[in-house]
This record gives sequence, C-alpha cells and structure tokens, in this order.
Amino acid sequence: MGLDMYLRGDKFIARIERDEDGNTFTVNRPVIEGFEVTSYNLDLGYWRKFAPLHQYIVKVFADGVDECQPIELSADDCRRTADALRESGLPDNEDCHGFFFGSPEFWDDYMVEAEEHAQVFDNAAAWVESNAWNTVIYQASW
Repeated sequence: MGLDMYLRGDKFIARIERDEDGNTFTVNRPVIEGFEVTSYNLDLGYWRKFAPLHQYIVKVFADGVDECQPIELSADDCRRTADALRESGLPDNEDCHGFFFGSPEFWDDYMVEAEEHAQVFDNAAAWVESNAWNTVIYQASW
C-alpha cells in the first residue's frame, strides 16, 4: 500500500468528423465485444510515493482537497507542473508526511530525475493541445 500516482490521457473518438474542407463524415469506431469504443485511456505517467509532486498538484489544481479524485489538467497546468519540477517549486520534504506517502529518500531520488518527470508533463501538454477531444487527468490512490 502507498501513494500511487497516475497521469492519464483520455482520447475521445467522435462519431462525426470534419475534413479540411469542412465536409462531415462518419467515423468508423473500433468495436470491442460488440460495443463501439468511444474513448481510449492512455498512460501518460506513473509515480509511486512521490509525495511532493502529489502535494503540489493537489494544492495548486484541487484547492488543497485530497480525496483521490480525478483532477483535470490543462496544457498550461501541465507546463506549470513541469516548471515546478525543474525549478524546485514542489513542497519541501517537511511538508509531505504520512505513512502512505513514502519518505524523503524516495522524494530525493525522484528530484534527481526532475527533468525526466518534467518532460512527462511537457509531453502531456503537447498531447492535450494536439486534439480538442484529448484531456489529461491526474489521480492518486492509496
């Protein structure tokens, strides 16, 4: 048990699309077990017990409410998070506590790789901007 953190992409598949000339056409959605697929869930990122990152997202984008609820992040939110990772803008280790949150050793290891984690959020920002139907959701569980 512990803090598991997921960055998920939801890609909606429209039933009707428009081509570059503005003409509409019907999309042939994939079918699984006899049902049309209306969206795909994509794994954009995953962390285990990276409490400072979790605390940052909850504080900044969920008004401090931490109920493991889905938190939708815009492209700007993703970039802001990437910047916080790069610029040591996450909460201090002393502000992140609790049995399920891991320990400062975990967090220090993650911070050594801050650029890699920031890139995950940069990629998510670019992805959500690539299509109006794409959304990015952060959600944690314990």
